[in-house]
Amino acid sequence: MTEAKAQSPSTYFKMKAPLLQILASFLLAITAPAVCRADVVWLEKDYDFGLMKEQLGSKTGSVRFVNTGPEEIIITGARPSCGCTSVDYPVDPIAVGDTATISFTYNPTGRPGRFEKSIRVYIGEFDTSTIHIRGNVLGTPESLSVLYPIEAGPLRLTESVIPAGEIVYGQTRHFFVNGYNQTLDTIHPSATSADKALSIDMSSTAVGPGDIVTFSLYLNTRDVPEPGPLSIPVTIAPDVANAGGEPLTLTLKANIKPDFRGMSVEDEKKAPRCYILPQNVDLGVISGSKKRDFSFVISNQGETQMRVARVHSPSKAISIRRIPSTVKAGKEEKATCSLDPTRLEKGPFKIKIDIYTDDPLHPVRTLPVCGIIE
Repeated sequence: MTEAKAQSPSTYFKMKAPLLQILASFLLAITAPAVCRADVVWLEKDYDFGLMKEQLGSKTGSVRFVNTGPEEIIITGARPSCGCTSVDYPVDPIAVGDTATISFTYNPTGRPGRFEKSIRVYIGEFDTSTIHIRGNVLGTPESLSVLYPIEAGPLRLTESVIPAGEIVYGQTRHFFVNGYNQTLDTIHPSATSADKALSIDMSSTAVGPGDIVTFSLYLNTRDVPEPGPLSIPVTIAPDVANAGGEPLTLTLKANIKPDFRGMSVEDEKKAPRCYILPQNVDLGVISGSKKRDFSFVISNQGETQMRVARVHSPSKAISIRRIPSTVKAGKEEKATCSLDPTRLEKGPFKIKIDIYTDDPLHPVRTLPVCGIIE
């Protein structure tokens, strides 16, 4: 008869440990109190401050909810979406059937125009709710002069010049300018342009007190007649319904570059090659008010005829008198210009003339013109 060996205490507990862990987990589950989600009914979850005057400072509003659950609840936190808003809420438990009030304060300083913010409220361990607040701030002259520095009667604009930069011919671009109604009356602005390359739309034709209107400008370079600097004026009328304020000119400025992206390597080898002679024009010392004529040569050292699209100077002192429309391969043509010294201040000057051609390597050549006005 085989005698059974006695198990050591350590071996016994190692064998029983998994069973003891399962038993302990079961006892904990049936004895632990159940965690309930908060049960609340919001009396308000949206709040509109309406029209606020920035000069009057911060403004406070509030919303409420009722605890309709079986037990008291606690608000564990509230987080606004922006530092412009502060929140206050009760820290004591809210009994069943009681009403809790969430207060919030919006600071309008430096924030003219409409606003929409949110506040996240944390109730108990699991529940969150979102409060939405909105309003409209009528700015002070100090704030508006920084954010909307261009004034046109009741309407203020963010800018009067849109620097569009370089745009390849054939491309389209969108630009936006914001306007602000600084009055207590509704205004009806308008924006028009005589240039067919530019179309304009507005976010609203009726702009209330403290409201913002967005002017959308759509530029289609396919309707631009020639490459080079482009300046398109836009007339902004502040209030066409009441003839309020003098019209303001908003200007879009761009530089349209020729498009050579579809040219093959072989075509590029045979393309025109533009050179300007001399490389600069020195008119010396100029005395009196008499205009000074000068000329330069446009040379084509390529294998095909070159088209001269445009000759342009940003200075009003330079007048382009004669330019060739084409230059044959291996040939050169003369261009003549005139300088009006009365349009320049005394002392040395340096003005550029840009020559635009269909040379894909050098679509724009620049000729400096210098001298001294006595």
